Amino acid sequence: MKILHIFSNWKWTGPAEHALNLALQLRQHGHDVTFACAPPPAGITESLQAVAVARGMEPVTHFHLSKHIHIWRNFKDIAALRRFMKKERFDIVHTHMPNDHLVAGMAARSLFSRIPVIRSCYEGDGVQGGLRTRMTMSLMTDGLITISDLTRNQLIARRYLSADRIWKVDVSVDLDRFNPDRVRNNRAKFNLQDEAAVGGIVARVQKHRRFEVILEAMQMVMKEVPFFKLMVIGRGTNIQEIAVKPSQNMGIRTNMIFTGYKKEDYAETLACLNFKVFLMPGTDGACRAVREAMALKIPVIAARRGMLPEIIQHEVDGLIIDDTPENLYHAILYMIEHPDHRLMMGENAARKAQLHFNPVAQAQKVEDMYRQVLERKKEKKKS
Repeated sequence: MKILHIFSNWKWTGPAEHALNLALQLRQHGHDVTFACAPPPAGITESLQAVAVARGMEPVTHFHLSKHIHIWRNFKDIAALRRFMKKERFDIVHTHMPNDHLVAGMAARSLFSRIPVIRSCYEGDGVQGGLRTRMTMSLMTDGLITISDLTRNQLIARRYLSADRIWKVDVSVDLDRFNPDRVRNNRAKFNLQDEAAVGGIVARVQKHRRFEVILEAMQMVMKEVPFFKLMVIGRGTNIQEIAVKPSQNMGIRTNMIFTGYKKEDYAETLACLNFKVFLMPGTDGACRAVREAMALKIPVIAARRGMLPEIIQHEVDGLIIDDTPENLYHAILYMIEHPDHRLMMGENAARKAQLHFNPVAQAQKVEDMYRQVLERKKEKKKS
């Protein structure tokens, strides 16, 4: 198949990584894949384009592909994409963001051949409504991929699309990078003993990520297990106000390890954890950090929010809680005091990751979806 993947942003974000990984995997499966994204501003070195080039995918960057609606740029993109699609004669156009869905959908629908349009939706707890959503979903979508049953059911309930045009496909993670048999933790860097039970959170430190709940729970845990350590892997402009100073005021600062942002040694730092805490999804609705931890045999204490109960099965590969400080305290204490069950949940989590978060399996499911959409198009032509 000849496939156009299109992404309306230049930034390297969670959804951008999901889109690029799928395009690269489909190319490995033998398909002719073109990847288009927005050009980065002058002087920017860290971008979707730069990562794509480094991974062997030279993206098309001569469209505007604004993240948000920009009337003049959108009209120019619709015309330019129409010419590009007509010239290249793609079999499938796969969109990944609301604005590229709009411009690519309008371009594809204006062609006589009506190239099928696919959309990947990375919102795990439902899509935002509105005129653009209703218009693109109902008029410009031949197939839609969701990452959660929660979103799929919402779309069906709102009658944006019929059930037979929506597929649930898990996003993948790099199972080679997060291979528990290869990754060695760097506990020595943080003066952590091998036998110590260590928890952690991976997140941009922002007010809505419920750090107040984590700190209150930690204060309670310290009374029972005074030497327990919790790692905060991430950064944030307000980290002092949100986490560092409050932990000092609460008398638990020495039990908190603030690692800052990790890139090159992220997997090794993540591997320091015996369990992970995840209370609030961030900008990546797919909860990628949860999936990466599971791949490394790290069970997760997760809040009963959004799609998290779909990823984690309570007491099988992690713990699901209503995220009050008291509930989190009891969950952390359970992880510390029941190492055998914790290890078993970690093993189950890794097996789930291998089965459901596998890039090859994801690409195969998407290929099957493409074929069904194209077959449906052929049958419609015959009728």
